[in-house]
Amino acid sequence: MSFIFLVASFVLFLFAFREVRVQYRLKRRGTYARGRVVSHNAAHDAVFAIIDFTDADGTRYTFQSQSSGVGKLPLGREVPVRYEAHDPNIARIDLRGRKIVNIAIPALIGAWLLGAAIFLALHHETYSGPPHGR
Repeated sequence: MSFIFLVASFVLFLFAFREVRVQYRLKRRGTYARGRVVSHNAAHDAVFAIIDFTDADGTRYTFQSQSSGVGKLPLGREVPVRYEAHDPNIARIDLRGRKIVNIAIPALIGAWLLGAAIFLALHHETYSGPPHGR
């Protein structure tokens, strides 16, 4: 069981690290645009905002926010967007709270799973039950 938790924590840390890299790239070289919340997508007890924006060439793009929660993103609200000029499909809502949550949630869950993996590995004998064999 501890191995599964360890692998899951590693995957979540990779997601967080990837998001840090994407946000850094967008901050340094991303193009700013104004987007609009056009709908909400409910998936597995979470609701994600669907954002529509137009790039510098006038092409419209739509993307789903990385983090759930639409309390501050009602339909029709304008939101700041950053996207990669060479690939506008890589876009994020440019709000500080959203950027932090996109990194913090997977990192915190990964840290919790890593702690659980370490705890289970250290206490394996305690929870493994009676010895088997002769």
